[in-house]
Amino acid sequence: MATKLLTAATLKAITENDVGSILNDGGGLRGRVRRNRAGKITVQFEYKYRDGKKYRTAKVEQWPKKSLAEIRAICRDMKANLSKGIDPIESRKAEKLETQLEQAQQLEKQKQEIERLATEAATRRTFSDAIKQWEKLELSRRKDGGKEAMRAIQKDVLPVLGKVTLVDVKRAMLVDILDGVVERGARVMANHLFGDLRQFFNFAIAREWIDAHPLAGLTKDKIGGRQKERDRYLSEEEIIELNQRLPAANLLRTTELAIWIMLSTCCRVGELSQAQWEDVDLEQGEWFIPAGNSKNAKDHTVFLSDFAKRQFQELQAITGDSAWCLPSRDDKRHICLKSIAKQIKDRVRDEPLSNRTKATGALLLPGGGWTPHDLRRTGATMMGELGVMGEVIERCLNHVEGNKLKRIYQRHELKAEQREAWRLLGDRLALLQSADAQENVIVGRFTKRA
Repeated sequence: MATKLLTAATLKAITENDVGSILNDGGGLRGRVRRNRAGKITVQFEYKYRDGKKYRTAKVEQWPKKSLAEIRAICRDMKANLSKGIDPIESRKAEKLETQLEQAQQLEKQKQEIERLATEAATRRTFSDAIKQWEKLELSRRKDGGKEAMRAIQKDVLPVLGKVTLVDVKRAMLVDILDGVVERGARVMANHLFGDLRQFFNFAIAREWIDAHPLAGLTKDKIGGRQKERDRYLSEEEIIELNQRLPAANLLRTTELAIWIMLSTCCRVGELSQAQWEDVDLEQGEWFIPAGNSKNAKDHTVFLSDFAKRQFQELQAITGDSAWCLPSRDDKRHICLKSIAKQIKDRVRDEPLSNRTKATGALLLPGGGWTPHDLRRTGATMMGELGVMGEVIERCLNHVEGNKLKRIYQRHELKAEQREAWRLLGDRLALLQSADAQENVIVGRFTKRA
């Protein structure tokens, strides 16, 4: 009996109960009823044919993706090709390989187009655009958010190279800028700027914005020159003279107290500028410096001597209503980190600047100009002359131990020794502060250590 041909109505009448069954359409064409991932009923049609002594089955198409008439037409083409010696399965494989080849060629074209667009974008990327990206992704991670580096870049680099495309920036352009900074007497700033630019171009190379580092091979020696380590500290005679000169220097009383606090605690000027009263315990005689305020991002506790406590007590009488030990004028935050340094620099320079204090030279001491950081060095030097061990002084300075093994295994904090070191320093400063020309005070003669 002849096979009953399928109809469109037959296919539409298929139900869940027919899933798994086979529908014959005659001539080797048959369909398998399935449920797809979406839960819908489909029929996968196949063409079964003889290949020598074996039977093979080639997939035709799916209903209802294709109509029954279209599926039959595809099957007729398969039969016609088979009569010409073209196997349907091998033909499908060839078609699939050809499609994959076309897709691969298309992907290669897309890749080439992306590379072309990237090259065009690179040629359009200006130095200023690249700097902004570097600032956002890397420079912003610095403790100051990259403000100091950007200030120098905006002042000296961007006005010259800002609109130049990054790929066109050459070594000679950068060196000319750095030479200009050196010529105006800012060798240290030139070296800092050079270091920042080197980091920026490393960032650019990592992203393939440029092919070569324009500053490769250059060192600070060839830019601003090797920076000499500063070794200035105040002798005891100078500390006595400083005490005598302060009243005429026209400084804020808070700045005068800050000078004595820096001397007696060996703290950094930035640590004191950012100090808050909640971190100062005058009853316990301790000042806690949080990691966010310290240079090495490490918590530090200063054990206050009686001398240091007296300075903090007087300071608290002036600024105790503020959250900050040294508040800004609007009391919304601490004073500028450069405020104390500027006030001191104005009073140790040879000639006054316009619209600045007229007390030029009021704090210029026999040993020459000095800075807030020299007070820290002076305090540490005095500790050494008073017999304090170097390891204890290093702890007082909150220096990180350079030897990794010592850092890991030697955890003793030497707190009692630190407290005694600060006490000795405070007592000596109290003695020097109370001295005048008539008093018989034995002054230490500090010499540089080898």
